[in-house]
Parts: sequence; structure tokens; C-alpha cells
Amino acid sequence: MPFLKFFWKDFKSDRAFNWFYVLCLTLGIIGLLLVESFKVGIEEKIAKNAKNFIASDLSISTRRALEPSEIKNIEGFLVEKKYPYARWTETYSLVMKVHKDKSETLSKLADLNFVSTEFPYYGSVVLEDQGRKGPGDWNPIHETPTAWMSRDLSWELGIKVGDEIKVGEAIFKVGGIILQDQFSSFRGFNLAPKIFLSYNFLPQTDLIKFGSTATYSYAIKLPSDIPAKAVQKELRKLVIDKSVKIAGPEESSQQISRSLGLLSDYLSLITLMTYLLSLVGLYYFTQHFLSKKLKTFSIYKAMGIKTSFLFRVNFAHLILLTFVSVLISTGLVTIALPYIEGFFSKLVGEELIFRLSALSLLRILGLSFGGSLLALGPLFWGAMQTPVATVFQDLPSELKRIKLYYFLPLLIYIIILAILLANSFKVGSIFLGALGLIIILAAVCFKVFTYLLDRFSGSMKLVNRHASRTLSRYFTSSFTIFICLLMGMTLTTFIFQLESSLRQEFTQTYGDRRPDLFIFDLQDTQAEEFEAITKSEGWNRTIFAPMIRARLIKINGEPLAKRDAPEGDQNFQTREDDNSERTRNRGVNLSYRSELSWSETLVAGKFNGEKCNPEIAPCEISLEQTYARRLGAELGDKLIFDVSGIEVEGIVTSFRTVKWTSFEPNFFILFQPGILEEAPKTYLSSIKVKSIEERRRVFSKMAETFPSVSMLEVSELVRKITTIFDLMAIAIKFISFLSLFVALVVLVAVSFNHLELRKREMSLFYMLGLDTESIKKIYSREFSFLITLCFILSISFGSALTVVIMKKVFNTEAVLRMGFVAPMMAGLGFILFTIVALRVRKLVKNKNLF
Repeated sequence: MPFLKFFWKDFKSDRAFNWFYVLCLTLGIIGLLLVESFKVGIEEKIAKNAKNFIASDLSISTRRALEPSEIKNIEGFLVEKKYPYARWTETYSLVMKVHKDKSETLSKLADLNFVSTEFPYYGSVVLEDQGRKGPGDWNPIHETPTAWMSRDLSWELGIKVGDEIKVGEAIFKVGGIILQDQFSSFRGFNLAPKIFLSYNFLPQTDLIKFGSTATYSYAIKLPSDIPAKAVQKELRKLVIDKSVKIAGPEESSQQISRSLGLLSDYLSLITLMTYLLSLVGLYYFTQHFLSKKLKTFSIYKAMGIKTSFLFRVNFAHLILLTFVSVLISTGLVTIALPYIEGFFSKLVGEELIFRLSALSLLRILGLSFGGSLLALGPLFWGAMQTPVATVFQDLPSELKRIKLYYFLPLLIYIIILAILLANSFKVGSIFLGALGLIIILAAVCFKVFTYLLDRFSGSMKLVNRHASRTLSRYFTSSFTIFICLLMGMTLTTFIFQLESSLRQEFTQTYGDRRPDLFIFDLQDTQAEEFEAITKSEGWNRTIFAPMIRARLIKINGEPLAKRDAPEGDQNFQTREDDNSERTRNRGVNLSYRSELSWSETLVAGKFNGEKCNPEIAPCEISLEQTYARRLGAELGDKLIFDVSGIEVEGIVTSFRTVKWTSFEPNFFILFQPGILEEAPKTYLSSIKVKSIEERRRVFSKMAETFPSVSMLEVSELVRKITTIFDLMAIAIKFISFLSLFVALVVLVAVSFNHLELRKREMSLFYMLGLDTESIKKIYSREFSFLITLCFILSISFGSALTVVIMKKVFNTEAVLRMGFVAPMMAGLGFILFTIVALRVRKLVKNKNLF
């Protein structure tokens, strides 16, 4: 018989299997497609506007002031090559509205962008009542001291076009209100609303001083026939310091999308869980399906059909069903995408067009084929090895020729997939380790549970006795049902516990110790005056910390290793590689103090706050624990820093953890007092206020006395963080609920198949004189045992996983919401029990059963 004809007849004969396979796999793929469309939406939006983000073809940016020699080299090269360029300096400072009557006014922190006359080469802003301002339309801000201000800031300060604002020591007239802005901040997350001003008037503001927090940039326009990569290489020869970023649109957009990529990575892992749950359901159902077809396979083989031919037929069967599942899930997701675009647009801050590219569909198709074939292929191969003698057996056949090592490729596939999806060996390993540990612990718990039930079943009543013993008799199918429900409930418990823990970390006030105002860029010459004002005004200043800019140049006498790969290298990097590279290649902030603050905890070694004498012995250093891990530093290591051209040496003697959400002035690196006091520095401080009126007075006094100093409202920053966190939490919850839904669908289907296998047993109970009501109770009670155990373990495992993740990944304590999670899990268990009980009732009512 021709292959296609045989295949089509065999395919049509397995309709129940076909429907369930497509349903189950479609649900699993939907999650993958949603996350993939999210990634494509972000990538396409950023790629489309990449040049707009940096306003040029190539950018040079650094967080430190460029040396005169570096400026000479850069500008000399650009002039020689005749490449047009613009200067762009970004800094933060307080701005205030100028009142004619000189009455007191509120000050607000603003993100100040000083741009030269050539800016921009790409991109634009949209001004209220003035329209879009693109290349060549920015002359008004360069002719006179004029500012274009973010609408949010204009609302906060009560400003309209024509009003005046004080920026540093200079007065600017507001010439426009910005409604839309296509330019990305080089800092990524904006702490404050934007203002655009002319680079011509930057000196008048007196904002840029030694140690000022600023980003200094060049925006470069290249001819269309000159590749940016070639110019990057030439500029890198002139500027060796890797802390000076030379980036094209692609690299800059990667920096901009880093936080969104992190969200995407975690969504991908949760989606992977959804897909794995669907594979569990497919595995069990396929096993049941093949068990019923073993005699058919034996008959085929007795008729002379070769095993290889049967395997090809069933292999093609899987491929066709997988392809149909991808088509259906793609269609459903395409229909649903317009309804969820609005949510993700809020997350990014701009409109996103979600679509599934051909490449993304190929990736999902490959992932679906890979997982399905590696998970189910061994089952089909084992079924093909069934001896012909099986046709003479009366009892139901079982698959007994499947070896565990058949699934080794699947295990390797899942490990690689988890690491690639997470972009992190650490997160991927924790995910897989936790998943494996949960399965092992669940298997042990389930084995002990069924053993105890079986052992003590003799003393139970009839219904409980038979329900207990059937769990042991049908251990494999019972455990499959158990693990499906447990994984779905554990994941949901974990997501809600993790969300509450992270929210608590952001919003807690630490016993009212968290400051309300954070001050930075306070100059060394202003320190005494600031201290005098805090005393005279009665401000509650919490910490006053020096900050010294430096570069780490040597570890244990060896020059610090820097990445040699060319900029723009697109090879795969994990989060750990990325973090380690950025940690080693960037400048650092040093500080010193005599004792640790309340937000710091010593975890290794000994902290020394006494004054040291560097002429006798190197001073001691305390490193933040995560920073030390990224740096690869150990206790006893000798670190050498370049501080304003002078080498400063220290020995690592302790590691600390820091509660960064305390918003106190904290540092990765703390020196022992006695060595950095004479170094050029600025100061950080924080203030605790009692009321809104006091906060207003502090802002006004600081803007009046120290116009170049920046001050941040901690409550406003927390509000921005929690707003973004809320949007991310909704996305994660959406995917986790999809995972739970898939688990429930798989569970119901597996449960129904489990009950179908028990028809013979139900008939025997009835023939032995057991009434139908008791038969219903036996099987309903069996599932109630499973659901109760799942409820207890899911709460325990989900909470334990939350504690581990919060400790290992976020370095903080977990907050468990048992009062919310436990009722929700109980409700899910009740829904499942009701569905199964109704199915049992229907089976028992079926007269054909008996």
C-alpha cells in the first residue's frame, strides 16, 4: 500500500488523539507566541527608531568629563574626515519657576539636555501648538536662552509658554511644551522629566563642575556609503578607555531595551513551564493512545509491514499535528494581539505594533517540533518494538520497551532552552534546579503518601480503603495527574508570593528610616555651608557621604582584563557575562565611613572603620557582595584604583549586603578612613521630612542656595518604580495564569483518560454488588486525596521557591501572603474536584459500562 494512502487512513482513525494533541499543544504554543510577539514588537520598534534614539548614525558617550587630549583626538578626527557632529550634555538639576513678585515657589528635579546647534540629525520632538520639530527646526533655543520643557514638568510647576525658569545660575524662557520625545536618555531609566536647552548657554548655568553627575556625548552624522562599524574601529584606536562608549544605533538600542529584555527573559521561562506542562499532558495521552494501538501494530507487523515503515507513518503523524497546532495558535494569537497592544504600549511608553515575523514563526515551529518529537518520539519507537505475540493477549497492553536514556536528548534540549530563554546561566540553572528538585520531592512525598494510605487502608471504611489502594495500583497515571496539578499550582503560588515580596521591598519604609529626599552633586566647597544650613533650618539629615570618582585598574597586581571582542559583537552573552563586562569596564564611585549604616549588613570578613595609615600598610576595603561576585574578587585580594591620576591601593577584608531600596547613600566600594580624605570629591546626603510643607521649604532653600545641586524625591522615584513594576506584574501574572489554565486543561484531559482506563474496574465493583453511589464516592475520594496533597505541597513548594529566589537573586527577605494564596489554591482545587466528580457521575450513569 502506498505510504500516503496508508498514512491518511491511519491518521483518520485516531480522531480523539488528533483533537487532544492539537488542543494541548496549541495552548502550550500560545504562550510561546505571546512572548515571541512581545519580543518582536520591542525589537522592531527599537530597530525602526534606533537612529532617532541617539539622533545620529554614531554616538560617543561617557559618564566622566573627557580629557582635553581625548576631545582633541575626537574632534580632530571628525573634522579631518568631514563628519558633521553635535555636542549633547545631559545632567540632572533642580529647576524653579521665576515669579515676578519673588514669592516662594516649588523646585523640581529635571533631566537637562544641552544640545549644540547641529542637533539633531534624526528624530524630533512634538511641541504643544507648534507641531513637530525635527532637524533644522531647533534654532529658537539657540538664539536666546530658551527651554523646551516636558509637559509633566510644566504641570508640576504650573508653567506655560512664556514663563521663566531658573536653571542653575541662569534664567531661561519657556518656548515650548514637549508632548512627544523620540530621543532616548543615555542613562536608560529617567529619574526626572526632560528639558532641552542650547549648549551655547551651558556655561552660564554653572552646572558642570568637578565631579558633577553628567553624560557627555557626541552625535555623529555619517555619509550613507560609510559603514558605522569601520568608523567605530578608527575612533576606538583614538579613545582607548572602554568607559567611553562608541556605539551605533544597534548597540544603543540594546542598552535602551536591557530592562525590557530582562522582563522578556522571565516571561520566557514562565512560558517554558507552560510548554513543558503541555508536553507532560501530551506524553501521558500519547502513552495511553499507543497502549491501545499496540495490538494494531502487532497485526500490521504480522501482515509483513516493516517497523521502519510504521515509525515513519507515526513520525509524519506527529509532524502534521504539530504543524496544525502552530497554525491554529498563530491564528488565535494574531486575533488577540490588538487587544493586548495597549497594555504593552504603556509598558514601553510608546505605541507598539505587535506582529509575528516569519523568523519568529520558524523559531516557534522549530521549538514545537523539537520538544514534541524528543518527548514523544521514544514512545513511538518503543511501541514499534512490540512483539507480534501481543495480539493474543486479553488484558490491556502496556509500553514496556522504553528506556530512560531515550529521553536524554530531551533533557539536554530543555537545559539549553532554559539558559537561552533566560539569557542567564544563573537564572536558568536556578529555574531548572528548582523544577528538578520539586519533581523529586513531589515524587518522594507522593510515594510516601500512597504507601501510608495503602498500609493503613485496612482500618478505613470501604470507600476510603478502595480509594487509597487504587492510588497505589495506578501509581504512574495517578502521579502524572498529581505532578500536572502540583506544577500549575506551585507556579501560581510562586508568582503571587514573589510579586508581594518585591512590592514590599520597594514600598516598605524600614520603620520610618527611609529618607524622603536624596541629594547629590554637592561640591566639596559647599559641604560646610550645607551642614550649617541643615542645623539652622532644623532639617533631619540622615547620612552625609563623600563620593570619589575612580577607575579600578589592577587586581592582585594584574591589569584589569577588558573584553577584546569588537563593539557591536552580536554573539550570545548571558546576563552574567553582560553584568561582569559592564562591572569591569566602567568607572566606580568610592567612599569611606567609620561605621556601617543601618541598610548595610556584614556577611563575610571584618569591617574596619578606624583611621588607617597607608604608609604603614594598605587600607582595608569592604565590597558589596554581588559586586564582588561580578568582579571575581575574594577576601585578601589587593585592588588598585586610579583616583585623579594617583594610584590608591587597598585590601579586601569584608563583604556586605546593601538594601538599595532604602535609598540611603550607599556604595559598592567602601575604603577605610584615612586615605581618600584629600581626594577630589562630591557629597551625597539624604533628608527626612515631616510634612509636605517642610519638603517644599527644603526644595526652595536648596534651589536658592545651591542651584547646581540635584535633589530627588524618594517617594516620586518609588512611585515610578512601582508603576513599572505593576505593569510587569500584570504581564507575568497573565502568562502564569495561562500556564495554570494549560495545567488544568491537561489535568482534566489526563484525569478523564485515567477514568476511562478504570471502566473495567468500575464494572467489577458493580458485578460484586457495590451500589453506584459507592462507586462514585470511591473515585471522587481518590481525586480528593490527590487535590489535598497538591494543595499542601504547592503552598509549601511555592513559598520555599519564593524565599530562595528572593535570597539568591534579589538578596532580600521574602514576604509570604498565605491569607491570599491559600484560599485561591483551595478554590482551584475545588473547581477541579467538581469537574472530575461530574465526569465520574456521567461514567457511572452510562449503562453500557455495566
